[in-house]
Amino acid sequence: MNTVLVPIGLVEAADTTPTNPTDKDLLVGPVRSVEDLDPVTRYLLDDALAQGRITKQRYASLIRDYEEQAHLRQPAFKFWYDRGFNLGTSDNKFLLRIRGRLATQFTHRDRNEAWRNPGDGKNFPDLVGVFGDYRVNRSDSDAATINLRRARLYFMGHVFDPSMKFYVQIRADSAGDGGQTQSSIQLYDYYVTNTKLDWANVQVGQYKVYFNRAQINSTASMQFAERSLVSDAFTASGLDRRDIGLTIMNDDQRYPLNYYLGVFGGAGPNFTRLGSFESEQIQQNCPGGQSGGVPIPTTDPNCLVTGPLSNLLNPLQRNLNADTRLDINRVMVSLRLNWNIMGRPGYGEGDITYSERPQLAVGGGYAYNPRVNTSTNNAFIGVDLANLNIRRMLAAGGNGRQLGWGVVDYSTWAADGIFKYRGFSLQGEFYYKNVTRREKGRPCVQFVQDVVPSGPFICTAEAPNELGNALGWYVQSGYFLIPRYLEIAGRYSYWDPDTNSTADLIKQAEVSVNWYFSGTYDHSIQVSFSNTAMGTGGYAIGRSNPMPLVNQGSDVYPNGPIPVDLRGGTLVENAVRVQYQIFF
Repeated sequence: MNTVLVPIGLVEAADTTPTNPTDKDLLVGPVRSVEDLDPVTRYLLDDALAQGRITKQRYASLIRDYEEQAHLRQPAFKFWYDRGFNLGTSDNKFLLRIRGRLATQFTHRDRNEAWRNPGDGKNFPDLVGVFGDYRVNRSDSDAATINLRRARLYFMGHVFDPSMKFYVQIRADSAGDGGQTQSSIQLYDYYVTNTKLDWANVQVGQYKVYFNRAQINSTASMQFAERSLVSDAFTASGLDRRDIGLTIMNDDQRYPLNYYLGVFGGAGPNFTRLGSFESEQIQQNCPGGQSGGVPIPTTDPNCLVTGPLSNLLNPLQRNLNADTRLDINRVMVSLRLNWNIMGRPGYGEGDITYSERPQLAVGGGYAYNPRVNTSTNNAFIGVDLANLNIRRMLAAGGNGRQLGWGVVDYSTWAADGIFKYRGFSLQGEFYYKNVTRREKGRPCVQFVQDVVPSGPFICTAEAPNELGNALGWYVQSGYFLIPRYLEIAGRYSYWDPDTNSTADLIKQAEVSVNWYFSGTYDHSIQVSFSNTAMGTGGYAIGRSNPMPLVNQGSDVYPNGPIPVDLRGGTLVENAVRVQYQIFF
């Protein structure tokens, strides 16, 4: 009897601590809840059965009892580290992975005299103040700074079962060059993806629009410290890489030909079209905010004056109530096709895995975003308070020339390709954008008030040309001198905003040397040099000057000099960026 108790005691005393499941186990299938017996206990039970001290039925019963006890002693949750802090249930119905990313960047730039005068009033203007007043971007020749370029916190995993995945990204990056990139904690991504059907995954929430390669790729896996300027200018919405919407797509790991069909709000992240307004004619000298003095009551006789504008005693006023929600029943649609011709090159830049077989993929995308309000009327751009968010996104992406064109429709095409083999990588993209103005003809840039103060402004000058079809492209290549650790890369970008004028091109050449400490993108240091040349030709009609004022009897708007359209040669910037990144 005692001999039988020996294996029972051994069984109960056996080590039942579960081994940590791998990341693949948790993401692919259920975790095993029953473990094999340790070798000593298994030997004693087998020996007892062979010696006839226990029956086969008793042997099976002991094994079953052990398995049940091991399962009951197994913790309901498991915690481990594998490229993030992981917390999962034993049945694999729930998984939470928490990751953090830090990218600290030192930048030294040198700019030529053209940046001081006339500066950039066309591509990357500053929109400052509560009204987003348009200002020329000017700077001295030398500048150096250290900033927290990217500070990110990630929450990802699955709920209910591995096919229902979620992803959340919070960012708190440092401020950039202008007021439109002030640092703040922001919900960057928040979406769920159902992968139950391989041929029809469904993703809904806020995320990057599946449009082109540079837009989909993460900044965590780039060959350069920054994206090329042309990539930021040609996003799907024309405003930002991210948007709020829904996408249907197939599993890119199971099918060589992948599709992405999406419907989005078209107003960028954390913003909806319900906040988009169109300005109506402002009303002079009546309540609603003004450029100076004290508010005028509605009974003020100046609201009823019918004489010439020069006879008015009070200045014209901003009317904050002159906005109307129009054209908000629109959505953006996007489509992307990607063909993995050889292998699976993925969306990361560079061949850090040192592919033993050639990896080749080509793709293309189309996006249509209607009724984007770049400011309904250039004379009243300061009134469009609610559209400040849209205007700032345009300026931050280098599309300042598109401000002031009223309500426009964006149609954007993209084509891309990538090749990787044994540490060598080559990729490129081509972009084409058509901007269709809803109000036909050239926008007005100068107004004169009618003799009746409550009447409309009369246009006396128009923009020199209409915007054409913008296009751009880039090509970049890299090679690992030491596989997985030391990489060199180069890139050239070209961008024509097409203002139907000369000297409006933007060109950028870059080189980078990268060291990956652990042979992955998770821990790296990058040293990048860029040379950027931007033409000052063309024009920018989106400027906002002070609102019309009675100035020595003049009723012409604008009533002062406009330095925004001055030419001064090519704006040249040479910049060195040193970036340290850790992703844990």
